[in-house]
Amino acid sequence: MNFPWLKEPLLQLLLALGILMGFLHPGAWAGAVHRIHLPTLCVLGGLMLLTQGIEQSGILSKLGRHLLDRVHSERSLARWLTWASIFLSTFLTNDIALFIVVPLTLALRQLAPVSWRRLIVFEALGVNGGSLLSPIGNPQNIYLWQLSHSSFLEFIEMMVPWGLVLLAGLSLLVELGSSRHPIVLHLEDNRIPVLRGLFWISLGLYLPFLGLVETGHPVWALALALGLGIFRPLLLRSLDWGLLVTFTLFFVDTGLLSSFFNPDRLPGWGHGSSHVILFLWGIMLSQIMSNVPATLFMAPETNSLKTLAYGVNAGGFGLFVGSMANLIALRMARDRQIWREFHVLSLPFLLFAAVTGILFL
Repeated sequence: MNFPWLKEPLLQLLLALGILMGFLHPGAWAGAVHRIHLPTLCVLGGLMLLTQGIEQSGILSKLGRHLLDRVHSERSLARWLTWASIFLSTFLTNDIALFIVVPLTLALRQLAPVSWRRLIVFEALGVNGGSLLSPIGNPQNIYLWQLSHSSFLEFIEMMVPWGLVLLAGLSLLVELGSSRHPIVLHLEDNRIPVLRGLFWISLGLYLPFLGLVETGHPVWALALALGLGIFRPLLLRSLDWGLLVTFTLFFVDTGLLSSFFNPDRLPGWGHGSSHVILFLWGIMLSQIMSNVPATLFMAPETNSLKTLAYGVNAGGFGLFVGSMANLIALRMARDRQIWREFHVLSLPFLLFAAVTGILFL
C-alpha cells in the first residue's frame, strides 16, 4: 500500500524526535503513550470525515465560483474570500477551509491580475481567527473542549467576545491591505460535478455527531461518521491520515518532552501564576513548537482553560510555525515571496491579538 503522508517532513521530524527522546529516557514511553487522548482523536477523525463529505460534494466549490463571478473589485474579492475562510473554519475546521479557498484563489491568477499572495495571507489569518470561535474549529480547541468537559455553547461563549474583536481587526486589515482596483472574473463552473445527496447526508450527520460528543460519547460519534465512510469509501481513502498520525505523535512527543522539562520550570510559571504570564507563554511556545503541541505541553499544568485557549489561539498568528494552518496555506501557494508577505501582516496582527487577549482574560 502507498502512504504518501509518511513523506511529510513534519511527521518525519516528530517521529525522529520521539525515537531520540525515547532512546534517551526509555522509562518515559509508558507515560507518553498514556498522554494520547483518544476522545480528541475520535472527534477530530469524525469531523474530518464529515467535512470531506461536504467538500467532495462539490456544492461549496460551485457556490464559490458563482460568488466570485459577481465581485467587482479586488477589495470586494478579498472581503468575500476572507469571510468565507472565517465562516468555513468555524464549522468545518481550519484545514478544510483552506483546502477549499486556497485552490480557488490560485485559479484566479490565471483569470485576472489579482494580488493572489495577499489574498492567501488574508485567508490564512481568516481561518486562524474563525476557527478559534468554535470548539470544533481547530485541533487545539477540540482537545481543550474534550479535556474540560465544558458544553459546546459554554466554549463558544468563552471565545466569542475576544474573537469578534479579532475579526473586526482582521476586517480593518483587509480594507487597508487591499486595493479598489476593478476586476472582472468570468468563471466557468458548469463542469463541476455536484453530489447533492452526499452533501445533505454529510450535513445532516453534523448535529447527531455533535450531540453524541456533547453527551460524552465520542467513540459512537466516530462510528456514526465511519458509516458515511462505508457509504462512500472514497472519503476514507482521501482522508488526511497524515494529520491524525501527526496529532498522535504530538501527544507522544509532548509526553516525552515533559519527562525532560515541565512547564512549571518556565520563568514566572508556578502556583499562583498570573493569567497574563500563562497567556504570554502560550503565545511564545506556539511560536517555537506550533500551537497544537504547545497546548498539549501546557494543558496538564494549567488550570485555566480560558487562559490556555486564548494563548495558543493567539499564538497561531505571528511566525508561520505558530499554526499548522499557516503551513498548509503557504505550502499550497508554492511561492517563495509569500512567506515574507505573510509575516509582514501576521506579526503585527499577533501583537494586536496579544494586547486584546490580555484585555479579555
